[in-house]
Amino acid sequence: MNLGEANLRTVNTSKPALVHTPSKQSIAASDDYYSLSSAASSQDEKSAVRPYQTPPLHIIPELYRRRDDAAPSKPTVRAVTPTLPLAPSAAHLRASAQDHKIKRKPVSTESTSPSDRPSNNEPISPPTPGVDDTPYIQFAIDQLTRDQEVNEASKRRLRGAPSHESYSVDRIVPDEQLRLQQGMKSAARKETSFQPVRRLSDTSATAIPATPTQDSFRFPRLDYLPRCLRLPSLVALLTCCLLMGAGIIFSNVWSSRHYGLWQYDGVGTSRYFVFQYLPQFLAIIIVLWLFIIQNALYRILPFIMMHSERRTFTSHILHSAALFPSYLIPNLWCFRHEEMSFGLCLNVFWLCLFTVPLQGCLYQTRYFTVEGESIWRWTSVQPVGWTLLVLYLFLALTLALLIWKLQRSPSGLRWDPRSLADVVVLFQRSNVLSDFYGSEARRDHQGTAAPKKYTLRYWIAGKRSSEIFHGIEEAQAALHGFRLHRGSNEKRSYQLDLESQRPLKASTLDSLQKDVHSPLVRYCWLPWFLKDTFVVTWIVIAIILMLAFVIVSFVNSAVVRGFMPMLPSPTTSQGFSPANFMYSFVPSIIGMLLFLLWQPIDLYFRALEPFAQLGGSTRGSPADESLLLDYTACLPVEVSIKAALAGHYKVAWISFISLMSATLPILSGGIFTAQYFIPNREVRLAADISGYYALVVFVVIYALSFLVIWPGKNRRLPHDIHSLGQILSFMYESRLLNDATFWQPRSKVDLVTRLLGTLTGDRGSSRYAFGVYTGRHGKEHLGIDRLHRPESGEMFIATGTMK
Repeated sequence: MNLGEANLRTVNTSKPALVHTPSKQSIAASDDYYSLSSAASSQDEKSAVRPYQTPPLHIIPELYRRRDDAAPSKPTVRAVTPTLPLAPSAAHLRASAQDHKIKRKPVSTESTSPSDRPSNNEPISPPTPGVDDTPYIQFAIDQLTRDQEVNEASKRRLRGAPSHESYSVDRIVPDEQLRLQQGMKSAARKETSFQPVRRLSDTSATAIPATPTQDSFRFPRLDYLPRCLRLPSLVALLTCCLLMGAGIIFSNVWSSRHYGLWQYDGVGTSRYFVFQYLPQFLAIIIVLWLFIIQNALYRILPFIMMHSERRTFTSHILHSAALFPSYLIPNLWCFRHEEMSFGLCLNVFWLCLFTVPLQGCLYQTRYFTVEGESIWRWTSVQPVGWTLLVLYLFLALTLALLIWKLQRSPSGLRWDPRSLADVVVLFQRSNVLSDFYGSEARRDHQGTAAPKKYTLRYWIAGKRSSEIFHGIEEAQAALHGFRLHRGSNEKRSYQLDLESQRPLKASTLDSLQKDVHSPLVRYCWLPWFLKDTFVVTWIVIAIILMLAFVIVSFVNSAVVRGFMPMLPSPTTSQGFSPANFMYSFVPSIIGMLLFLLWQPIDLYFRALEPFAQLGGSTRGSPADESLLLDYTACLPVEVSIKAALAGHYKVAWISFISLMSATLPILSGGIFTAQYFIPNREVRLAADISGYYALVVFVVIYALSFLVIWPGKNRRLPHDIHSLGQILSFMYESRLLNDATFWQPRSKVDLVTRLLGTLTGDRGSSRYAFGVYTGRHGKEHLGIDRLHRPESGEMFIATGTMK
């Protein structure tokens, strides 16, 4: 090896040093670059082998000429201070160079001096005849297509398929220099990997189920139940049902063995209230109690199913399990999810709605002859009584089944997920968030095509980690969560980039980024019964029916003077009167229908109020008025009080009407009764005037309240929020998921304390909003985040004026 003008005296064997000099030869096309001997080692070598030199570029030839002329020859080995005497001979150097020389590919014997190089205007010489350039061409193709191979390999790893690094046919690699190909391809993968944030580690930890050794305040048992679903509450309701059934049995048995129950003393008296209004009032209390239980069941059933170990796939639960009950129609989705016990309970609860109108016609008056004296007495209607007894016994058995089921099915929760803040905590470190990519602007998003198993429990991040956390994860899948670092959260390393996890075309991604700014996407959804056309229809129908009811009631004093029943009015031995039953059951059914029609309106206004506060102003909203609002989980009276104190007067009024409308089936089922008018000597149906006036007042308030249900622009959303997955679509990319405020709170009190105590000097740091924010991967998304962040600035909020 010719060392040029380098002065090689001694070599420091303890501290070797090597200086790299940039080469002007092509790595792909020349193998002389890897030779341990120089081209000037001997005249024989020059005549035998001449490496191919990369021709100068045609773009700036003069620059390369100046560099070639001006660049002096530099030694490739640096002279170092001698520490050991070493004096190798020239023959020894030549022998070493000859031993380490790598065999070269035969090339042309043309001169490669600078004077013989092709000029800029001359064409490059054709390939050398008789030489197989296939390996070098194949190597060049590998370098040009390596990005595509990296992307395809990432997709295969996502699908669980084995990664193939070779072609379908064997390559011909005769040259030893091409053995560097595998290492260069590995380096290419590292250079082209998508790294949206700074990596903290080279590999991602996987979610492994964990079980704390003992129950403590930090790791409580995952069996939390709302108060209304706990054993004392359910036992109390079960006792009420048994007492109601016992009362019905007593009424039927006593009235059949004796002359009725009590002597009739007229309309509007205390006895009239006991027999005509009190049964419906007791029945409606049980119905409202069942509403509270159903609301809590719907709220925690998705978590119970995800905590269950017997299920194979649970990913569909996030999108198909409803969070809000439908009181007007029976429930069927529990049967679709193989929750037969809960489905049976919910459908029996729905059947118990008919107890209110049946209670309205349970007691009627009957003409008895006692010891030769004819009197009117109150008696029970035997068929109606036994029907009610069956319903209440079914309800009691259902409550017993519910108690047994809840004791055997832990919820997997540490506290009640009543608000948006609770949802953020549950999915803070979740590895299922990539399945929701782009779902904030889609109405029909159903999650992943392949079913997965999402589990709610305690986890650890890998086998080497001792940190236990609680959340919804996919077992044995890479954690794409975050960890706390110096008071703020930094992202863990992603195994795959976001585009590889959810492969989207560039056009689709660009379209999504444009759509999130569009008002057609931001304000495109409302419940069908709250859309403008339907709201106008409800108002018109309500006012027309109200006027018709008032006019018919007071024209010609029909209510006071009575009207012909058009049905037989005498009471049978069983206590049944067709006329009394008709004018008690049907009005009560109508009142019950009006009561049930208002419930979804009330429920959706409660659910939409946090989003209305988040997106209603460019100043955002504090946590206690948005993220911590729990109107959907509050009691009926509690909602009106809390909303009024918070200044949410529309929600307070609508919730009040929801409770007030319960008086409609109570009053309408007891105001009419058949009476014998002595002057006319005929039986007519007359009304209790005091009850009828109260009913008119409540009907007028109910009808005029439809004028208040205009939702306004702030309550419009990109899609429905009836499931947990649809709510999560507004925060799957939010930086709230890696916000220190939400980082592993020990209890609900701890979470509330953090959210209410985050007042800092940064403008907007303690306020939240619904709009376009910069997600954790640097892309724009539509959803919930802090109003202002130093690294991303203000959110884009398209506000609307409340109507």
